[in-house]
Amino acid sequence: MVDENVGESLLVEDALEPVSHRVSPDTPLADVIDIIVRRRVGAVPVVGESDEVLGIITSGDALDQMVRDAAKDDGVAGDLTARDVMTRTVLCVSEGQPLFEAAHMMVHKRVEQLPVVRDGELIGMITRSKVLRAMHLGTTDLPGEGKS
Repeated sequence: MVDENVGESLLVEDALEPVSHRVSPDTPLADVIDIIVRRRVGAVPVVGESDEVLGIITSGDALDQMVRDAAKDDGVAGDLTARDVMTRTVLCVSEGQPLFEAAHMMVHKRVEQLPVVRDGELIGMITRSKVLRAMHLGTTDLPGEGKS
């Protein structure tokens, strides 16, 4: 049984995964898809010059665009950029926010992951699986896994 108080004492930083991949709005969509596929990430944040979150492209967004392009005869996809496909309304959380609040947002807004920002700058992501693990175990430390 999960101790409900454990989830309330954890912060977003306890489930934070540093972002190793981010793209600019002008990055070709083909490059974004390559990152998603080869790096096995569920989403790639789109950031501005100051690392502020401008949007996000999920694997679902990329697949949706690929299906639409496959249905067309003109093959427009080669000209698309991250700006053309990104979701512009992105929920973000701060590292000091209670993890329970972030989990609540993820569940009720039906998002798989959230960007984590500090002073408006992207510093990482939290995912449903990492949040679930942290809330269930009361920590992000797992056997064979360091704290991220």
